[in-house]
Amino acid sequence: MEKFDYYKLRELLSAHLQKESKVNIYYPRVDANLVNEKASFNATWSWWAFFGGWAFFLYRKMYLVAAVFFILSILSSALPFGGLILGIISGISGFYFYTIKLCEDLEKTGYGTRDIEEVKKDLSKLGGYHSWVTILAVLFYAFILLFFSIVPGVFAFSIYMIN
Repeated sequence: MEKFDYYKLRELLSAHLQKESKVNIYYPRVDANLVNEKASFNATWSWWAFFGGWAFFLYRKMYLVAAVFFILSILSSALPFGGLILGIISGISGFYFYTIKLCEDLEKTGYGTRDIEEVKKDLSKLGGYHSWVTILAVLFYAFILLFFSIVPGVFAFSIYMIN
């Protein structure tokens, strides 16, 4: 793979993120996670990944990572401070997983062997985001709140009324 320079990496990120305003946020963190043009873990921080967890990864089209974090979020709810610990792990590793996705997508587009404009066009198809994930996450957490707070209360009240 061809070496990234400052401007080329910013161009590629802009195409992949599909949000120019996010390039300044992602660039230093992706650059920190790149060693010899390959993803290499370097602890960075993402508040979106910390608070969003699986939804952040799904939003950024990292489906496998989103599924793993979703399952881990369900399992970690049984542990004291499990959600907080998983949030910290997610926040620290969020940009690393994004860097892996970027590198995989660059390979798929033939970066280094094709014209940069063609690569950017293909990157914009592979990257980007799902805007519907925000609505899904709100509905999911509203359902969880409803199910685990209101339903047991109604059940307890009905038992109280029977006795």
